[in-house]
Amino acid sequence: MSEVRTRFAPSPTGMLHIGGVRTALFEILMAHHHGGQALLRIEDTDRERLVPGAIRALIEDLRWVGLHFDEGPSFDEIEQADSAPPEGTGIGGPAGPYVQSLRLPKYKEVSERLIASGHAYRCDCTAERLAAERDAQTANKEPVGYSGYCRTRGVPAGVPHVVRFIIPEDRAVTLRDAVKGDVTWEKVILRDPVLLKSDNFPTYHLACVVDDHDMRISHVLRADEWLSTAPLHLLLYEALGWTAPVFAHLPPVLGTDGKKLSKRHGATFLSNFREEGYLPEAVLNFIALIGWSPGEGEEREIFSLGELKQRFTLERVNNAGGVFSYEKLKWMNGMYIRALAPDELAKRLTPFLERAGLVVDNAKLARIAPHVQERMELLPDAVPFIDFLFKESIERDMPSMLKKGMDAPTAETICTKTAEALESLPAFETPAIEAAIRATAEALGLQPGNAFLVIRIAITGKKVTPPLFESIYALGAPQAIARLRETAALLTT
Repeated sequence: MSEVRTRFAPSPTGMLHIGGVRTALFEILMAHHHGGQALLRIEDTDRERLVPGAIRALIEDLRWVGLHFDEGPSFDEIEQADSAPPEGTGIGGPAGPYVQSLRLPKYKEVSERLIASGHAYRCDCTAERLAAERDAQTANKEPVGYSGYCRTRGVPAGVPHVVRFIIPEDRAVTLRDAVKGDVTWEKVILRDPVLLKSDNFPTYHLACVVDDHDMRISHVLRADEWLSTAPLHLLLYEALGWTAPVFAHLPPVLGTDGKKLSKRHGATFLSNFREEGYLPEAVLNFIALIGWSPGEGEEREIFSLGELKQRFTLERVNNAGGVFSYEKLKWMNGMYIRALAPDELAKRLTPFLERAGLVVDNAKLARIAPHVQERMELLPDAVPFIDFLFKESIERDMPSMLKKGMDAPTAETICTKTAEALESLPAFETPAIEAAIRATAEALGLQPGNAFLVIRIAITGKKVTPPLFESIYALGAPQAIARLRETAALLTT
């Protein structure tokens, strides 16, 4: 295969959708599998829907999820196109600018070329005239679209106008799609679509064809919803005498009900998954398996980005839609959480603890992190288990402490004697803590479980926590002893 160059070309009109993340991932997997380059291009020609700051958010989302492109907008390009560029440097590359609003002279040049070759024409029809045409077509039960009124009028360049492409009549167009196979349109329904608007901004159709040609894109991977535009794009390539890239229209991402994934199913924007505590590597792994198979007979589901690059081919992309299961993603996220090194898990937990209003002590967090790892599917799951470590004062579940035959005097004695035992330890380490507490329970003639529950609530405030002795060690001797004495005092009032 000759040089493979792919591109992810989002519009900065909102947040990055999970379907867009899959497209970006497949673009990178495809290019890097063949030793090629993946490009990031910003398609910001829809000025009415442009959202300030969206380019920054897009790039930050891509960075968070671990998708890095070989070429793309430089920092200066982003700064020109968006009022809030991302921190750090951009990407850059030899085929820039990679932001369409910075490429307007090129689109104007190509539109003039199409006019000169007889494939396009200038149109100065007013909005009122176009509305009247549509009304008449609707009244006559005709297909709605431009009538071609200006095809032969020779509208001069000096008057306000748009540039329209001439759609050949009764012309079949066939696309050889790398996923869908041959797709044929016996007749192109579009009626002389606009290529260049009166403000000299191109429409999507002209801009993407020109840019893909100039940037030497060999493979266009895009969502299935863009399939209907393929005939126009193929006709444009033909009119310009350019070779069209290989098109691969990716299957839709579906909810568990078989309908296209939308907010009614749950979170759909990448930022939502970040906020909810998913790991980026788990998100990428999961998304890769929606509509793509690693190979017949392969039972593994956990793959690194490097492994995905080695295995990815378009032949393994399914034509049918792939289901996005939130439960499956949670399971996979839990698998990735359990595979994290303790110090890395602690680093990932910190933002969620801070979001809960806690001041994080890194030493305490490092001690406790391994002991909550097995219980988590999402990062915030740890917060209610370990928040007692980062609070100056806690509320205690006293009703749960004083039941099953446990009265206040006995509980007070447990707290007092345990505080004394911990205070006398020469080294405040987990094995010594456990031995001291067990010895205290035995000396008081109590079942260990009953004593442990009192101590757990006295120190953490609740009955469901990480392992008791590890929790006490993580909290540290001064606070653990102080909380035991504080609880003893409460039990005597």
